[in-house]
Amino acid sequence: MSQQVSAGNRQNPSWRKPAERLGATGAFNSTMSQQKRVRGPSWRERENAKMAEFNNSAIDGITDAPVVNSSTGKPGPGIFAVRRVMNEANCRQNAAKKLLWRAGGDVERAIDLGCGFGTSYLLRGNNNGDDDEWDLTLPRVHGETTSKLDGGGGSDNGSDAGLNTPNSSSSNLGSGGEDEFDLEKLVGDIQAGQGCEEIRSRLTRYREHMKPKKLRERLNGLVLGFPGFFYVVETLSSELVRMWAEYGGDVNATYGSTKPFPLVAYVIALGSSYATDTTAILRTLLGLGASVTGIPKAFHTPLERDLPDDGPSTDELENLEDENKKWCTPKVRRRLTATLNSRFEQRYLLHRAAGLNRFSGAKRQVTKLHKAEDLLGAYYFLIGQTAAITHVVEKLLYYLSLPIEKPIILLFAGPSGHGKTELARQLGNLISLDLLTVDCTNMHSPFNLWGPVKPYAGYKDGSKLNNFLAEHSGRRSIVFLDEVEKMDQDIRNTLLLPFDDGTSSDLRKELPTSVDCKKTIWIMATNAFDDTIHAFCNTHEKNLFSDEPGKEGQRLVKKLSRSIRDESATKFGEPLTGRISGFIPFLTFSPSEQAAVADRILAEFGRDVIKPVKVSDVVSKSHMVGDLDLRVRRGYSVCKALATNGYVPKLGARSITNTVSDDVRMPVVNEYLDRREEIREDQEKCTYVVGVDEDGEIDVSESPSEGTFGSS
Repeated sequence: MSQQVSAGNRQNPSWRKPAERLGATGAFNSTMSQQKRVRGPSWRERENAKMAEFNNSAIDGITDAPVVNSSTGKPGPGIFAVRRVMNEANCRQNAAKKLLWRAGGDVERAIDLGCGFGTSYLLRGNNNGDDDEWDLTLPRVHGETTSKLDGGGGSDNGSDAGLNTPNSSSSNLGSGGEDEFDLEKLVGDIQAGQGCEEIRSRLTRYREHMKPKKLRERLNGLVLGFPGFFYVVETLSSELVRMWAEYGGDVNATYGSTKPFPLVAYVIALGSSYATDTTAILRTLLGLGASVTGIPKAFHTPLERDLPDDGPSTDELENLEDENKKWCTPKVRRRLTATLNSRFEQRYLLHRAAGLNRFSGAKRQVTKLHKAEDLLGAYYFLIGQTAAITHVVEKLLYYLSLPIEKPIILLFAGPSGHGKTELARQLGNLISLDLLTVDCTNMHSPFNLWGPVKPYAGYKDGSKLNNFLAEHSGRRSIVFLDEVEKMDQDIRNTLLLPFDDGTSSDLRKELPTSVDCKKTIWIMATNAFDDTIHAFCNTHEKNLFSDEPGKEGQRLVKKLSRSIRDESATKFGEPLTGRISGFIPFLTFSPSEQAAVADRILAEFGRDVIKPVKVSDVVSKSHMVGDLDLRVRRGYSVCKALATNGYVPKLGARSITNTVSDDVRMPVVNEYLDRREEIREDQEKCTYVVGVDEDGEIDVSESPSEGTFGSS
């Protein structure tokens, strides 16, 4: 039976097959053509056009052109230029042509590109720079270039449209879809200093128009032979690193195929001074799951030593012929050692990462669902307290995995200066929750904690705690009650109802309204159990403070946690103790942890004094001690000496801070001031070296290589 087609269907081509539909009406074809013109060429079409333009360039047809164009004085892309690049960059003809194309016809720049970065990254299917040892610098991904590969070389003022290289930078995103994505443009803008918000906006638009898998593939593509993530860490922006990983960037990216160079190793190599300190970037990458298996173990184990200047000995470096360690050449080993010997905390972080168990994919899936992926990286933002962090992470994962409608109540017990406040603060940052800190030393009545009730004066103002809970009703947030033992028992009892069923009242209203705080994380910090913890640490020092405490250390900490729980019933009462979800002891620092704390405090000073001098009559705008490069020689020995001289278990990190001030900060600042009659913004930079003398004492001296300071 023949198909019956109505007059309406003849006018509407939607019933036809797709191939017939495309040619059904001229108007339809016209509309499609307009849409194509608006959309522009696809990413693949643009790439093909670039390659065709290169292959059809004037280079192939020139046989006798001079190296320098006689009319402009600029290098010309003739055969002599190609041969010169071939000879000096030690590459084949096709690679030399492409180097010239990348360099916009500039012979000298083409040679620099070939010599500086190797030429193999320019040829598809080659080894991404493995033929020549990488000099640990990245190529510049320039913006638009107006140079042509012809004798004229383009106009001097840049107005010539000319030949745009593939790395031309443009902020015109179009629709933001797959066809608009250009990794080179993105990297070029990052190198040009485009801010995180602009980059996030572009990545968000790409994600809206692309499948997540496709976006990940594109983000992890190569730009001039290097993974995009290498350019991201070069910015030294932890925010940008975290954002790139959030959108699919691979924290375990490598450069090269036969000698894959790990991203983590590149980060370490970058941080040769406080001006380019990469410790925060390393923390971020490790927290996001970066592996350290590609870093030879001898760089971080044993931890309590200084590395030789040339790096660990060949006898210590195991399995250098493994595929993931071939990158570790003598030159690279010296570069890594220079950083690791000046920033002991980086060695501590590598050692810690090597000793931690990998988190399962399921745990990462749960944290991602609740936008708390960074929770698993808490270990790298706190020094020591591995057991405490593990307890907190496991407790939060438990609550995130099950639909538990009860608040989380944690008791942080430990001496001052050992990370209780810092862990609470980092939790807020890592899982993106607002945090309120309540100083319990000022709580003398329930009104101080919750605010007055009607008809007392000021009831409409409420209190910090009352207002915070009301503003976050039904949402996750953190309340940190510091020094809770100094709060009177009757005031602590007012917490029983919020702790039990997760409700409180907003007392600012005429009639108090209910506040939902079931999702609130309550953290109480106390020094009430210090004697118990100090005695425990002294008794079990060997098992608790070895570099690899293992299961025995974990068992002992659980035993200590139970002791604190039993003691809490006496100190805080059984009703409050029974509502606490977890009793988390904070231990004193081991010798290597003390050294890592000293290094972190020393680095804060180093990053501050390397900033430029700023002279101003306004105190808040002036920076009088600056342009000073602080170098640490034999970082572990220096930090060990500072910790040995300063660490007091009852005071924690604060005691080491005081020692760094006395032994390093004051001598440097006083010497700096003594050498000058006037502080000026144009004064010469100076260098001080911090080391250890023969008696094991801290020695601060002017660097011999920098000459003497001028007095003016």
